[in-house]
Amino acid sequence: MNHQNYAKYLSVYYIMLFNLPQQSKELLQANGFSVSRSDTPASRTHADMTIEQTINKLAKTSGGIVRFSRSLPAYYRWCVTRHNRAQYVSATYQMANIQSKKCETHKESSLSKRKLSEKADKKIMDTFSAFLNLFNTERKHLACISSCQKVPEDIADDLKVEDVGKRSFREFVDIS
Repeated sequence: MNHQNYAKYLSVYYIMLFNLPQQSKELLQANGFSVSRSDTPASRTHADMTIEQTINKLAKTSGGIVRFSRSLPAYYRWCVTRHNRAQYVSATYQMANIQSKKCETHKESSLSKRKLSEKADKKIMDTFSAFLNLFNTERKHLACISSCQKVPEDIADDLKVEDVGKRSFREFVDIS
């Protein structure tokens, strides 16, 4: 998973965390190791992911890297300079007072998404309601656990073979 740097620098990272200034500790307790690029509630992610997503988003080129990736030197140049390109785009946004997609709510809380979710919830509840309660003691017939279908009488009788055998044995012993 390409996490060798996490293991490599763990001891240094631990010491840095252990020696955080007091003001940083309060911030750490409030937010943890998370960053948010918008005002959307509960949209925080860890700093590494935010940096990677920001660079990937701001360093995009028209047509993606496919257009120039056939040239190895151009691809290497793009890899080395894409973080600079992201800085330039970010600085331009700040100069123009543009904030990228400021959002106060989650997409999932829109009316259409809520209706879809409620519809899916209703389907799930209807499915569960259709199941038999296998632990209902008032039921007179035997039910299959996997399908919740009523077991046919001949199979139900086969399952009573031990009781039938004991009864037959007692009758035989009493007769002789």
